[in-house]
Amino acid sequence: MKTAEFSEATARDTQIRRKEIGETTRIRIWAKAAGRCVLCATYLLDAADHFWHAIPVGQIAHIVGAGSGENAPRGESDLSAAERSFEGNLLLLCYRCHKRIDDKRYRDKYTVEFLTQKKKLHERRVREVTDFAVLRPTSTVTVSADIRGTAAPVSLPQVAEALRLEGYTSMGDDTRNGAFTVDLPGNANDGWAWEAHRTEIDRLTARVADAVTAGDVESISVFALAPIPSLVYLGSKLDDKTETILFRRRRADDVTAWTWDDGTPAPTFEITVRSSPTPTNEATAIVALTSPIKESRLPEGLGPLPRITIAPTTQMPHSNLINTRAALEEFASAWLEALARIENDLPDVDTVHLVASVPAPAAIALGRYRMRTAHPKMIVYQLTGEGYEAAMEVTE
Repeated sequence: MKTAEFSEATARDTQIRRKEIGETTRIRIWAKAAGRCVLCATYLLDAADHFWHAIPVGQIAHIVGAGSGENAPRGESDLSAAERSFEGNLLLLCYRCHKRIDDKRYRDKYTVEFLTQKKKLHERRVREVTDFAVLRPTSTVTVSADIRGTAAPVSLPQVAEALRLEGYTSMGDDTRNGAFTVDLPGNANDGWAWEAHRTEIDRLTARVADAVTAGDVESISVFALAPIPSLVYLGSKLDDKTETILFRRRRADDVTAWTWDDGTPAPTFEITVRSSPTPTNEATAIVALTSPIKESRLPEGLGPLPRITIAPTTQMPHSNLINTRAALEEFASAWLEALARIENDLPDVDTVHLVASVPAPAAIALGRYRMRTAHPKMIVYQLTGEGYEAAMEVTE
């Protein structure tokens, strides 16, 4: 009699008893299933929390049973009680599916192998289909300089707001791949400034190129305020194979200062070409977007040269002409067409004297869309008190 009692007690003691599931594990199970039943995909966060005020709609079920008693579904296993409450042995189910897999009539259908496979499949699909970003990470390039003797700093809160509205977020302050910043020294009246600007821009864009080559950068967002020649040179040094988003500075001081406008129809542009009666390897490009360019301010040597002009078709140049992304894209298309016209109509030209009155992103586009191996070199001019003077060359 005693032997029988001992055997019965031993059997009871070796049975696995349900162990409480930790809160962290519960959260992970719900998150990895995206709030959906692993088997029928019912969304468990949108409906009422309970059936009949007592039974939870979403339930965490065990693959290997929580216990090993005679009636425990899929309870026969070498797993301990603690192991049965691990994340890998748990899956999120709706009430109906949970009830069905534990029903004695269907236990031969809902095996450990079957449920494990479905759990892995569902969680993998969740990872795959949610692999998108509401705000895509981007590396920021900020360039500032004195313009006509006035400092033009780039405000980081304004940058963050502009990125947010365009669906981006900065990769952070990591100077290796998150934020590339330069403050160009001097001003346009300093004779040494242009060479200093070239050197600093070369250093900046070399760092960007290294990060792109290393695979650390997928896109760059450019916030730049500097003299037009420096911006054209900056554009020429930016890789045209990397997604590049240009931003413009509005005449505003609030947090939206770097945001683009919406809803304004994009302007169209007229391109005219004037040839020269005598053969020459030089030409002048006049780009008037923010203000007209007065002939009297041009150097005398540019007057007789062949000339290509870009100007808005139906309106006068003004400071808010390039106020949308669509307007910038329209201008970029016009500039590409102008470069093609130079190739076709002025085939002997290997040097273009660029005189431009344009906003910052358009100046960057002037350099960026020039093909280094196909298009003529450019000499970019800066407006001074006396007129336009040659400032920087773009040759690469």
